[in-house]
Amino acid sequence: MKEYIAMLLIGFQLLSGSLGAGTDPNVSSVNSTPTLTIEPDPKFENPLNGEIIEEPYTGRIFASTISNVYEAIPHAGVNDADIVMEMYVNNSVVRCLALYSDLSGVRMGGVRSARLMFHQLTEMYDMVLLHSGGSTQVINDAKTRGFDQFNIDSWDTRSYKTSYRNTSGGRKYENSLFGNGDNIVAYAAAKGMRTTQPEGMDYGLDFTDEGTPANGEAASTVNISLRFDKSRKDTVMKYNADLDKYEFHQYNRKMVDILSGETEAFKNVIVMNADIYLNGKYQMAHFTRGGDGWYACGGKLVPITWTCASDKSPIEFFNADGTPLELERGNTYIAIAPKGSVIEWE
Repeated sequence: MKEYIAMLLIGFQLLSGSLGAGTDPNVSSVNSTPTLTIEPDPKFENPLNGEIIEEPYTGRIFASTISNVYEAIPHAGVNDADIVMEMYVNNSVVRCLALYSDLSGVRMGGVRSARLMFHQLTEMYDMVLLHSGGSTQVINDAKTRGFDQFNIDSWDTRSYKTSYRNTSGGRKYENSLFGNGDNIVAYAAAKGMRTTQPEGMDYGLDFTDEGTPANGEAASTVNISLRFDKSRKDTVMKYNADLDKYEFHQYNRKMVDILSGETEAFKNVIVMNADIYLNGKYQMAHFTRGGDGWYACGGKLVPITWTCASDKSPIEFFNADGTPLELERGNTYIAIAPKGSVIEWE
């Protein structure tokens, strides 16, 4: 009861003070008007391409093997990927790994079998790996690591129509497998695979609206000659000012998507020199040793460095002065280049 009376007295005092301020001409009411603060709408980024999105990204990255031998081109779905990594995978064979933050409506291919370096990257970015099988060594390695992965052309996945074959244009059967993105995600969910990223997941990438290096060297053409032992694979990136992207060339051809007819092109081009070694006949990388490399955007190129904190941490890129490298918003090509590879530009 005493507490109730005390509250009433406080209420009367506040009320009388308020009334007094309004009736006393010597009391200014200017400062009594509340100030409204308008907070800007929050901005969220796609963690793989930096594009502004309406809500925080909560999905999970799916990564697909993409065959990159001459017999397997043209590709499909490369432009839909946020990041495309090119690397040696076994002896003289070079393949790509395409990373997708969203597989809605995507058709990708040709999809080929998994490889050990793909497994490394899958763990580093907490991805679901899509492939068409693998050797006993590769399959056992995947089982040991225990990450989410599946063959999109297995008897189990076929009932979900996760893939289809396209042998048009004389494409051989082994290069004719293409993935169906929507059904792939549905299959993963049906099998209990996590389709959202872990809370607080960091993919190690920074983005800006203008990523062209201010002090970079002119690089309208970047020649990337991947070399391992006696093997050599040449990729050429040619800057198209109208697209403000680097067009993907290899085998003396410009890469054009077999389904959309669009030129395969990238906003950012990264070459990361890495310590590559053989495990049996398969290439792997000592990612935790880090390395140096090059970054090209907007027709200019600068030297960079890169690090990887652990076997399950993403790659982080830095300018030569040690500050974080900011990529321009958009898709990125990354060449994982064995030491001894030759990079030239003009």
